[in-house]
Parts: sequence; structure tokens; C-alpha cells
Amino acid sequence: MNKLTYLLLMLSISCSLKISPLSSGIDIFFHGDLSEYKNKNIALVMNHTSINKDGESLFHLSKLHLNVVSIFTPEHGLFGKNEAGEIVANTTLNQIPVHSLYGGTKGPTNKQLSGVDVLIFDMQDIGSRYYTYISTLTYVMQAALNNKVKLIVLDRANPIGQNIEGPTLKGEFESFVGMHPVPARHGLTIGEFALIIKQMKWIDNSDQLDLEVVMLSGWDGGYINLKNQPSPNIPDLETAIIYNGMCLLEGTNLSEGRGTENPFKVIGAPWLHSQKVINTIDSYSFNGFRLDTITFTPKSIPGKSVYPKYMDKSCNGISISITDRDAFYPLKLAVALLQSIYKIHPDEFRVARNGFLNKLYGSDALINSIFSGSSIEELVLTWDEESEKFNEMIKPFRLYP
Repeated sequence: MNKLTYLLLMLSISCSLKISPLSSGIDIFFHGDLSEYKNKNIALVMNHTSINKDGESLFHLSKLHLNVVSIFTPEHGLFGKNEAGEIVANTTLNQIPVHSLYGGTKGPTNKQLSGVDVLIFDMQDIGSRYYTYISTLTYVMQAALNNKVKLIVLDRANPIGQNIEGPTLKGEFESFVGMHPVPARHGLTIGEFALIIKQMKWIDNSDQLDLEVVMLSGWDGGYINLKNQPSPNIPDLETAIIYNGMCLLEGTNLSEGRGTENPFKVIGAPWLHSQKVINTIDSYSFNGFRLDTITFTPKSIPGKSVYPKYMDKSCNGISISITDRDAFYPLKLAVALLQSIYKIHPDEFRVARNGFLNKLYGSDALINSIFSGSSIEELVLTWDEESEKFNEMIKPFRLYP
């Protein structure tokens, strides 16, 4: 190759990168040398978000180049059509078994991994501790270790960026909506999370796990738009950001907007005095969002929310719009809303009796704060301290500047 041809090739590559600079792990992996996997039995852990920059699925690409013997899929199912909490059934895809990891078992069984040499994991997380794909990753890691199966995690950008905010989960409040001592907004990619789970020994005998993370490229650590919705009620990036705070409402008798076209962007209840709540929030020095009064009626929406709170009942609500992503602190707003609503409606406001709010928040500190009337800043101070400790802990595991 002469010098001119080489320069033209480099220019072509440079231009193509400028057109589409973000390459996820799936793009990097399938443009690499796959020869060592040609004679291996491959199982995929995937869903509808497991696509490359051209929209080709992990299943399609793997079938072209590898020997796929089985598929595992998480909450919401292979095509993202199951609503939150709905059991996902086992099925088949092109005569290949699809095993549910959100039904009878949360991780692959020994029988299901019999004969499997390599697991390839690829899913779009959204950066909130209570999103269950990280829990699925944890169970998959343990199963891979137990069965001496190599695990390859194809990394993806965290759509809400690298910021770390909110309370760290305490051990006694661990559940499938939060398995690890990380802040509510953890700021990690799913690949970084896998490395931390292994190195921090958050699974048994973690040093024995054969783990490889295929890094993404072209990400500056900031926000990215979602190519498709990671779950039925997260249709876009703005919702993913707001969800980081408003998910807490799932542990109360307030509607978090399920059963509407704007889940988490609208909240309310039939008994809510929306304007009084907004007036209270306006008294805080919060920035980056706008609140407006709204009325809405939750409806049954198959595949999104079949039995939403206050179904078919008119709700007095509040709509949330982001005006400045960098100034918006969704968790702070969520806590302010909960405290304000309790003060205005002490007889109507309730938290779930099953302790779900504690599991989401990661401790009982929020409930204690709401009912005692403590200041939000007291909570935020603990968040800042815990986030700083976490940030220091994860520095060795950061893959991206």
C-alpha cells in the first residue's frame, strides 16, 4: 500500500467515525477476530436492546459467525413487551431455546449451562440501581463461575452519564431491585459494573470467574440518546433521567404515571392538591426542571401496565419537564415531592406495607425523614458523603475517562 492510498484509507475511517463515533461492545466484538470461538457452544444473555449501531441484533450476528445453542432473557422479555413485574415465560427463537431469567429462576441453571462454553451478555442498562438488569448480570456471573463458563460482557454507555448521586444501599435492604452497596445513580457502564462485582467479591469465589469486558468506544461519559426503549415504561432519555428519582413513588400510593403515555413524567392521585405541592417545591432552590398541574386517567395498557394505580380514575397530577440536564437532580426532587405531599396530605399519603420504598431507596432513612419532617439537606449531605466514598472506590475500575 503506497502512502497516498494509506492516507485516503485513514481519512475514510476518520470520516466514518465522525458520522457514527459511538461504537458499543457489540460493534467492537463482531469486527474483531472471532476464530477462538468458532468451535465453541455459545449462549446469549440478551433482549431487544442487544443491537449494533446498524440495528442488527446480537442473535442475528451470533448466528452468522458462531454456534448459538441457547438464549437467556431478563425482566420484560426478549422483545421488551412484558410489563414490570410480569413473569417472563420460556420460549424458542428459530428453534433455539430461550430461557427466562425472570420467572422460576433468576440465573441460568446448571442443566441449562450444560455443554455451554461461552456466555455473551449484552443489554442496555439505564444507570439506576433499581433497574433489574444489573441483578440479572449478577446471577449470570455466579452461574458462569459455578459452571466454569467464560463470560463476555459487551459494554454499552450509561445513557444518564457518569454522575454519581443518591443514597448507597445498605445490606439489610438488598433485593432484586438492588443487590449491591452502590448509590441510586451509580454512574457505571454495565461492563464496569461486572468488573466491580468480580473484584469486590460480590459473588462467591469471584476470583475464579473467567470474565472479559469488550469496551465501547467514542463515549465521553455524558448523556446519550436511547436507540430503543430499554423497557416498556422507559421510552426515551428524558424518562430515564426522571426515573432515577420518580421510581421511588412505586413504593407509595401515588401514581408514577404508569398507564399513561408519559410514565414517570407525570405523577398524581385523585386526592392530590397539585398546585399546593408545586408551590411548596417552588420554595426550594432547585433548578433544571419545570412542574405544571395536569389531570390524567391511568388506563390499562397491555405490555406496559395492565393494572396501574388508580386505573380509570381521574388523577390530579404534576407533570415534570427537564429544562437543564446538568442542573437537574431527580432524586432531590423526588424526596422533596414525597415530603411535601405528606405534609399537605397526611391522612391520604401512604407508603407500601411490604417495605418496597425502603428497598428502592436502600434503607429506611427516607421513610424516617418523611414522617419526622427532617430537612432534605440532611439526607443530601449523607448522599454526598456516600457518593464520594463510592467514587473513590470505583476509580480503579473506570474504563472511560
